Amino acid sequence: MHKTRVLAAFLVVLGLAGCASTPKSEPFHTRIYSGSYDEVWLATLKALNDYPLKMSNKDTGRIESEIINGPYNDLLFSPIEPIELPERFRYSVKVNFAKLESSDDRSLTRVRIVKGLEKFRDFYAGWTAFQSDGLEENLLLYRIQHILQMDQQLADQ
Repeated sequence: MHKTRVLAAFLVVLGLAGCASTPKSEPFHTRIYSGSYDEVWLATLKALNDYPLKMSNKDTGRIESEIINGPYNDLLFSPIEPIELPERFRYSVKVNFAKLESSDDRSLTRVRIVKGLEKFRDFYAGWTAFQSDGLEENLLLYRIQHILQMDQQLADQ
């Protein structure tokens, strides 16, 4: 009888823990900017100045970086806590653009950033996908917004 109670309690706790798990975040980060496609494109290229670019095609609305070693771009920022074995990480950044129209005919541009982060597990498993914390992607989206605001202020003067 005691074993069945322990087993039942274990199953209840296991069921509750399964329900309390946090949902996975999306693998991309998106922001919509008020501005023409050309303005947002140039602001994004300025924000990606510290990245080696593999592809930049304005007609298809795609920018892709070369593979960068480490979990973060060292030229962009330094993480608060040291990362154990940063050489076991690599990633590339992919940026996609889309022209949008608002109800009042303002130009809007959607920017979506995907960070393809990989971690080297071992000789047999090799490089496997690893979920990004979203810090670098959000920082890039902030930089794009900031550059757009600075460009607008300079144009108003």
